[in-house]
Amino acid sequence: MLYLERRPHPALAPFIKSFWYASNPQATHRHERILPNGHAQVVISLARDYLTDANHPTDPLQHTPAALFLGLYSHHQQIDTIDLSELIGILFHPGGTLAFFPENTHVFTNRETSLEDLWGRAAVNLRNDLREAPAPAQKFDLLEFALRHRLSESRTQRRIPVIDYALTHLHQSPGTTKIAALTRDIGVSPRRLSQLFREQIGVSPKLYCRIQRFQQAVQQMHRGDDIHWADLALTCGYYDQSHFANDFHAFSGLSPTTYSATQRSWANHIPLD
Repeated sequence: MLYLERRPHPALAPFIKSFWYASNPQATHRHERILPNGHAQVVISLARDYLTDANHPTDPLQHTPAALFLGLYSHHQQIDTIDLSELIGILFHPGGTLAFFPENTHVFTNRETSLEDLWGRAAVNLRNDLREAPAPAQKFDLLEFALRHRLSESRTQRRIPVIDYALTHLHQSPGTTKIAALTRDIGVSPRRLSQLFREQIGVSPKLYCRIQRFQQAVQQMHRGDDIHWADLALTCGYYDQSHFANDFHAFSGLSPTTYSATQRSWANHIPLD
């Protein structure tokens, strides 16, 4: 399997974490569980004119549009690895979607939306151009050009300073940052901060902090760090091992022990069959 990432142009860097490309001509039907990572993204199939809806195992023939905008998810999802035949995507920074999808970000949380519904004919043309481009580098160039064009026409150029300040502190210490203390530092009420987070990030600051703490644990476990569960729980800011196990199961549907025992290529992809 070929998997590539590219950093965006500096003009896009405040909004986009990376572009990615995956190609596996030998891909077969297999299900994988995808863990919430705190990012929205665009996913575009270049191999077929649809993506497989693997979240309804009782009806495996359900399809979704070939180009989707996936809002920030607060629970795990499933994919069919047949879609990895050829995919390309855009991974956004938290709040980075506002310049390209200017509705209240919470509208897209925990749901997928057809890119054509949001961008119209431009989404169709972009996908057609991506399919015709001969190599991943040219495909990345096309994505970058399209995003820079949309950015130039956007009325929303940046996250507001309150959100930037809050995100900086939450990312530095997601396990120990207290939302009440953060609102005092910023000078806004908890209710106002929660409203701003939902509008610009898609979830409340408390839930976003939980996802970041969960991801901190996932990344350490995926690296295979030799660490005891109790120590890992404290390192990531959980009250105790039980709190860690319960939160891990809430986001992944798995126990930490099951996750650790699973053979996986990527931290957030868990083979199911």
